[in-house]
Amino acid sequence: MIETTTAQDVIAPGAMASGASYSNRINPCEAVAGETTVILHTAPGGNEAGTAQRYSRNSAHVHEALRILAAHGHVPVRLAESPLPVNIIAFKKDDPLLVLVIGARKPVPSAARLHADYKEAVEYLCLMAGRLRCRIMIWVHSPSCGWRYYRVYPGGLAYDHKFPSLLED
Repeated sequence: MIETTTAQDVIAPGAMASGASYSNRINPCEAVAGETTVILHTAPGGNEAGTAQRYSRNSAHVHEALRILAAHGHVPVRLAESPLPVNIIAFKKDDPLLVLVIGARKPVPSAARLHADYKEAVEYLCLMAGRLRCRIMIWVHSPSCGWRYYRVYPGGLAYDHKFPSLLED
């Protein structure tokens, strides 16, 4: 049996058969009004040239940090697969913020202790701080100290005394 197709039987590209006025499908070729678009340029292998792929753990601390940033006017984005030792990129006006969230079992009361315990990540972020024009922070949560906020600089890192007060405003 042979059936013929008429013009009324064919749906237009991008249209939905249900006749709904919106779609929740992902179309990477079209920008949607009101959404933040983040474009990461990668090498043909999928990674940034010369870096290993890192996977961010989906921890409660990362989600709590996302909520804290969103509650204070940032637009946070969680990075699941990144060549950088960063869990979150947050945007607020012209002030991008890169955040590494660490859930520590033992206390991290000082920048020296943070550097000793997480040397590789701290040194990599210090190198990045010299190349990028954005704030880089390490947020550490431990049961005994709670949240501690450290600012990363090209020469090292320091506890950020201003940041907690900004969150309280």
